[in-house]
Amino acid sequence: MRDAIRVSAKRVLRLMREHALLSPHRARQRNETAHDRHIITKAPNLMWATDATQITTVQDGKVWLFGVAEHWNAELLGWHVTKSGTRFEATQALGMAIRQQFGHLSADAARGVALRHDHGSNFMADHFQKQIRFWGMAPSYAFVAEPETNGVIERLFRTLKEQIVHGRIFQTIDEVRDAVRAFAVRYNAEWLIEKNGHRSPLDMRAAWLDQMGWTAPNGIDVPRCGRLNPQRGSRSR
Repeated sequence: MRDAIRVSAKRVLRLMREHALLSPHRARQRNETAHDRHIITKAPNLMWATDATQITTVQDGKVWLFGVAEHWNAELLGWHVTKSGTRFEATQALGMAIRQQFGHLSADAARGVALRHDHGSNFMADHFQKQIRFWGMAPSYAFVAEPETNGVIERLFRTLKEQIVHGRIFQTIDEVRDAVRAFAVRYNAEWLIEKNGHRSPLDMRAAWLDQMGWTAPNGIDVPRCGRLNPQRGSRSR
């Protein structure tokens, strides 16, 4: 300053605010939306969520983790760790989830499932949107600047990072893959979730199958089965 007076930037800001010297600006206004703040479904395979996050490694730099979660029981259905985070890699985790739940990746394999995702370029790309429609899924867009509307996968990623990322140094992308693979198995089988009645995702799914009287399709584990139809499974008698 001209008089060589050293002063805190916060003090300058406070004084300017008190004397109405700040430039005028418009505060962001959020209109009320129709979202009812409930994103938990009453049965499996009605709505899934997908998202991506990054994990830092020493040798391979930042790598991408794509995940797919079940809104009903917060189960981690599919995941994919990759160096690039493009529209092509975004479909890999989803393909794993569809194959696990329905046993194949042909047209309309996941018909009736809504897929919640944000407006990231990898998810909004034509390739990704065409692929999910090929599998019979309908996009369900999270609201812009409201991450809580994709809160199921966001919360799952938070748990994953708390358990295997924070406080750990990964050397390579392969170490990240191994850690995510081990986490997925442990989380689905053992992680107790309040909305599941303090049961793990797989215990919740097994209880639902017992209640509904469904038997699993050939070649698919009962705890991982989703909503079945007469061609994929049969009702116990």
